[in-house]
Amino acid sequence: MSWGLFPWRWFAAAVLVLSIFAAGFMAGQRRIERAWTVERLQQQAVVLQQSLHVAQVHTQQERINQQILTDYENKKSLLARRGPVLRDSAHSLCISAPGVTSPVPTIAEPAASTDASAAHAVPDPPGDATMISCEQLARDATDTTLMVMAWQRWYAEQAQVQSHTSELAIPP
Repeated sequence: MSWGLFPWRWFAAAVLVLSIFAAGFMAGQRRIERAWTVERLQQQAVVLQQSLHVAQVHTQQERINQQILTDYENKKSLLARRGPVLRDSAHSLCISAPGVTSPVPTIAEPAASTDASAAHAVPDPPGDATMISCEQLARDATDTTLMVMAWQRWYAEQAQVQSHTSELAIPP
């Protein structure tokens, strides 16, 4: 084969076309890799924002829980000392102090017009019978009321935090 008959024009054109194709291929590859990197960084930013949001909500919930628990324990200790716990328009809890006369007797007595025995009494073996005083019942009822009120307050504050955070929620 003689080099004089070799189609140099066709060879040069093919080399030019292949080099243009290779340059375009590498430029496209760089552009796609850059786009993938940007998308990956955006996804990582969204994940970090969501993690921060979850941590903030968790911190708020822990703060609410601790505040309500502390408030409940304070009110319970006030009741143990027989001090007034709540004195507002909606609620009032207080166990009367000893020596203060109350219209309600501390020991329940049957009314004079009723029979002391029930019509259909259920037998109660003496081993199961426990004497619970009215004072103990009052303490239990007050403690239960405090628990319910603390739970209601906890629920209201959690709902408020949830509604506030749903407004700030980050779209996926």
